[in-house]
Amino acid sequence: MHEFLPQNSFLGKLGEWFCSDGSIFQMLCTNSLFAVCGFNPAQMNATLLPVIMGHTPAGSSTRQFLHFAQEVNSGKFRKYDYGAFKNMREYGSLSPPKYKLSKVTAPVYLHYSRNDWLSNEKDVNNLYNELGNVRGKFLSPDNKFNHVDYLYGIDAKALLYDRVLGLMKRH
Repeated sequence: MHEFLPQNSFLGKLGEWFCSDGSIFQMLCTNSLFAVCGFNPAQMNATLLPVIMGHTPAGSSTRQFLHFAQEVNSGKFRKYDYGAFKNMREYGSLSPPKYKLSKVTAPVYLHYSRNDWLSNEKDVNNLYNELGNVRGKFLSPDNKFNHVDYLYGIDAKALLYDRVLGLMKRH
């Protein structure tokens, strides 16, 4: 399949240079992350920006991005929509089937935040209600915590990682 937004060494070096400490473009780097993930400068460690942007974009399959767009547009969590004709061939129906989340047997704990622009509370609640073995749902106490903060947030260890490790030790 074709790759969408592939990483290459030129873009990596450009990201590192543009986003390094002292660069006049560093604020542009943080704002580009905030524009996609939610605004939260208090959790942004600016010294990590060259590393983050040196690996951004990370690339993915074109079909994965199309599938994400289908999910957002339809408001449904279902398999890839090939169009009516190919759906009939692939799935035996005109529309793609929903994922059978009730069949999930692994214990699942959902962690979410109010400022995550890629995963909103309504979607988390829908997922919580459909999963077969959901054990818990945890809202970040930081109302500004966003999607990228789960990876790089200054307080991610205290707000998330310690709890995740504790939950993993239970199983």
